[in-house]
Amino acid sequence: RGPPPNARELEQGYHKGVLASGRTIEALGKAHSSYSYDHVCDEHQSQGAIFESVGVPVTDAFLEGYHGCLIAYGQTGAGKTFTMQGPGDPDESSSGELASGEGTDGAGAVNDPEAQGLIPRVLQRIFQRVADETNGTLIDADTPEDKKPCDVQFVVKCSYLEIYNETVADLLAPAGTTNAERNAPVIREHDKKGIFVEGLTEAVVTNAEETYDLFTKGSFNRRVGMTEMNRESSRSHAVFTVSLESKRRPCQGAALQKRSALLHLVDLAGSERQKSTEAGGARLKEASAINKSLSALGNVIKALVDVADGKDRHVPYRDSKLTYLL
Repeated sequence: RGPPPNARELEQGYHKGVLASGRTIEALGKAHSSYSYDHVCDEHQSQGAIFESVGVPVTDAFLEGYHGCLIAYGQTGAGKTFTMQGPGDPDESSSGELASGEGTDGAGAVNDPEAQGLIPRVLQRIFQRVADETNGTLIDADTPEDKKPCDVQFVVKCSYLEIYNETVADLLAPAGTTNAERNAPVIREHDKKGIFVEGLTEAVVTNAEETYDLFTKGSFNRRVGMTEMNRESSRSHAVFTVSLESKRRPCQGAALQKRSALLHLVDLAGSERQKSTEAGGARLKEASAINKSLSALGNVIKALVDVADGKDRHVPYRDSKLTYLL
């Protein structure tokens, strides 16, 4: 997804350097080149269109019981946080196009429905489906007496963590929690449970508004910092996880069916060059940790592609906390 120019770029004499069309991006310049993807959209593509092409397929698969993951990846200031949650304040965007600065509180997404990002839209779709199934009836019943509401129970939980300098922190920890307690969660591996985070706050939620409110409160605890490329640059990887458990009995006397799935909604810290961001001290240390973990993510994705192509490859998912968790 190509972002529009921000104020800094306009001041420096911005001119468009790429052309997006269909599934191809063309880089304009001395060395003209093009790159192909599954889908490409320019700065005029709306948040709703992004959700339809990216969010809907993953969300629907999650509702069918498959684990899912949506990751926003890109350079710092490219609009990852805007894409995931919407504008940071009501003045940042009113048209659904990417705004400069990534924002952290998501307040504008509530005030402008058209500018809502993937996360609020995904939550609305999940709880709409839960409500539809809970209120549904047995359409194949033989007699009117059998047309009773289907026995379906749903439990939706959410958790929110950040990975900062390879340290996991709980963004939903109760007020008054010390930094040591907030940084207590540890990623574990269990024979039956698989990969999980021990000591992470997990809240039971009943509707999209309540869930997004928890997400917004957690976002206030996320680490951001100012660089020369972005006034509110995300300095950590944020992973908002929705857990869906369902128990259903299709008809009287039928066996109870249990299903569970996890959906990870990931807003990565942006990749950056020290020359462009003019980072130093703590910011430079943060950037080094960010780029190292993003490199590990790229290696894992490349290895998974090779495996899918039938090649014998080791997938180095233990090289970073992010890839270990996902």
